Amino acid sequence: MFKQLLIILVALCLIAGCQQKSNQTLPGINQLKEVKEIQISEFKELGSLNENFKEKFTKKDQLEVFKKALKSAKRQDEPIKIYDYDMKLNFTNGEDKALHIAKNKKNEIILKYIGDSNATFAINNEKSKDLIKLINLK
Repeated sequence: MFKQLLIILVALCLIAGCQQKSNQTLPGINQLKEVKEIQISEFKELGSLNENFKEKFTKKDQLEVFKKALKSAKRQDEPIKIYDYDMKLNFTNGEDKALHIAKNKKNEIILKYIGDSNATFAINNEKSKDLIKLINLK
């Protein structure tokens, strides 16, 4: 009896753990209201930010597209070795965060915090379309 209970308990923990991971949102999402500027550069190297920025977004409507997209991102570990762009979020308090950006075959945008070992996040298809249009992600 004890052995059966233990097996059931382990199975439930595994199921709960898998569900929790897939519903995980992008860390730092609560800071998005404080974003004052977003900069985009070409991707150069995994784990480092290319600070030769080619685009800067500061208009309220542009920032809203980014914020809505980032809020929709859910953890979806998708192995990507080469990204398309780097993105730097600049906050009103002087802090910043940097991410790599890629587009997968389903036309979803995949995000990875620079310096994070392997956690990737997918933006839902609808929000990805808006963001792709804004930054001309090929």
